[in-house]
Amino acid sequence: MSNVVPIRRAPKVAEPEKVSAMVVAGSGGASTTTTTFGLATALRLGTGKDVTAVDSTSDGGNLLDRSRFRAVNASRSIDVFGSHMAETSSGMLVVGRSPVSQGQDPALVDMLLQSRDTARVYDVGTALRSPRLSPLIESGAALVVVAPARTEPLSRMREAMKWLMATYGAATLEDTIVVISHQMPRSPVNLAPIKAALTPQIAGFVEVPFDPALARPGVIDHRELAASTLDAWTDALDVLGSLKAPATAESSDQKGQMA
Repeated sequence: MSNVVPIRRAPKVAEPEKVSAMVVAGSGGASTTTTTFGLATALRLGTGKDVTAVDSTSDGGNLLDRSRFRAVNASRSIDVFGSHMAETSSGMLVVGRSPVSQGQDPALVDMLLQSRDTARVYDVGTALRSPRLSPLIESGAALVVVAPARTEPLSRMREAMKWLMATYGAATLEDTIVVISHQMPRSPVNLAPIKAALTPQIAGFVEVPFDPALARPGVIDHRELAASTLDAWTDALDVLGSLKAPATAESSDQKGQMA
């Protein structure tokens, strides 16, 4: 395989190293893992900045297995994650489920990664309602809600978004991105009315086209992906870049001193 990859356009994110996003779904098999991989990869390719994707699922997902391309370079390794780290084909870092990531508040893990000036994308899977994720949501991490283009998962996505509004307020949807993953060459669902209904309420609506490279089992190599797939993930990053920046620990301290 050729190692020559066309230069991707840079996503419209002013400060890529400050990105913090959670990829969630209302049902299993919704492509949270590939979307997490995709957003982190597109950000890495488009900006050249350090990006880390983290498995934050409740039962241990397969993010590391799907994206582990080589052992992490010692200079980029984080001791507390030990052997649960790897580099992907694009050079971004990935953290699988480990005693640290499983036992600690994800917001603390986020602070650790933030201190290393790396963007963070979390694969939450279906664990959206888990209390341990509340601090991360409240810290300002962007929400990326994912569903495949199928009727039942789309209905479950709707229920998840209702829960978000009931728990965190209707304004939460204004900072939420919806990503629809096409897992089949032809969509069995007409997405036009769904897009029309959601667009006024959310930050952005993005469709990721069917890509055979994502449908195959095994490690994902970004060089095998279609350009349209990377473009769609970059479109989602553009929306993410338009959102207000999450509060940092430093700014929170300053607010406390001013109060």
